[in-house]
Amino acid sequence: MDEAYEALPALILDEGLAPGTPLRIDTIAKDWGVSPTPLREALAKLENTGLVQRVPHRGYTVAPLLDDAGFRELMAARLLIEPYNARQACERDASGTTRVLVEHHKEMASAADQRETDDFRAYMQADSAFHAAIAEAAGNRFLVAAIDPLGAHIQRFRRFTGGRITDTAEALAEHAAVLSAFEAGDAAACEAAMRTHLEGVAHRSFGH
Repeated sequence: MDEAYEALPALILDEGLAPGTPLRIDTIAKDWGVSPTPLREALAKLENTGLVQRVPHRGYTVAPLLDDAGFRELMAARLLIEPYNARQACERDASGTTRVLVEHHKEMASAADQRETDDFRAYMQADSAFHAAIAEAAGNRFLVAAIDPLGAHIQRFRRFTGGRITDTAEALAEHAAVLSAFEAGDAAACEAAMRTHLEGVAHRSFGH
């Protein structure tokens, strides 16, 4: 079930599935060459994240996008969790985390330079990997599990409400500040830089 639980959000995001798109268990199981049982269990678990919903007599569908209130709640959750993760990751393994973040930052920058193509997938995957690496380095498995659905909601919100990514310069600069704090081994600065980044994401995504 764990593999299906991780693969289903990727399917929703990578394929750009619109809200209300049916998630037919038998069809997905056939396409992936797996049993329907772990898919059914994974979808039931994903329902708790708000990424999918079960509709009577229709089965599972991609959930509606967050409304304004839901987006505010999402960003509040990220602001509670991710600055803490950054501080913890820096205190536990600043140099090791730095090495991983450098690579993800390069991937983000490279994707941002692909101006003539749809850079959404590669850019957002690298963005998510940057945040996930910090969560993993923080060493709390429950917070790691919380990060993926939070990030997935952000990706869906931005994809379906804003089209192409337009704030790459701002986001890359904010990530660079986080990276610099890790390079300096300054846990308080890591926490502050992550908070500044998330506040910037909220401002740009929500429009105020």
